[in-house]
Amino acid sequence: MARFVFKEDPKGGVGLEIFARDRTEAYNAAATALCLYMWEQETVEEREAVPISWYGFNESTLVVGLLSELLYQMDAHGWVFKRFVTEKVEAIDDRDGEHLKHKQLKITGTAYGERHDPARHRRRFPVQAVLLPRLKLRETEDGGVRLYCVLDVPETD
Repeated sequence: MARFVFKEDPKGGVGLEIFARDRTEAYNAAATALCLYMWEQETVEEREAVPISWYGFNESTLVVGLLSELLYQMDAHGWVFKRFVTEKVEAIDDRDGEHLKHKQLKITGTAYGERHDPARHRRRFPVQAVLLPRLKLRETEDGGVRLYCVLDVPETD
């Protein structure tokens, strides 16, 4: 089972560090950790399953895109999620007629949660964005995966 920790990033923001058995487990843990950071989870129920998919040019943009899409769904569409389950990560050739535009990765999965109810759901901390420049995804010596990303959070006085 993956484990994660939040810590202050030396360059600003909140660092999210994940240790997982493999990349899929790391993606799921990153999404779950983001939800935990933003919302008190005790009152969030998995009433609905929301399909989520995202494209990236590489693994870093795939992870940032996935977390950014979850953030967007929570902020713009009023969802409160408890977890995310990756169903598939695949290489995609994005073709326009005869011309190859880019090779991309696509992640597809399901976010579980419910619509925000102000009477039941309490926000823990706001997140403005997930930062791409400091994202790191690498194999560990024990054959697992370490993922590190930074959550851009508003400054507090």
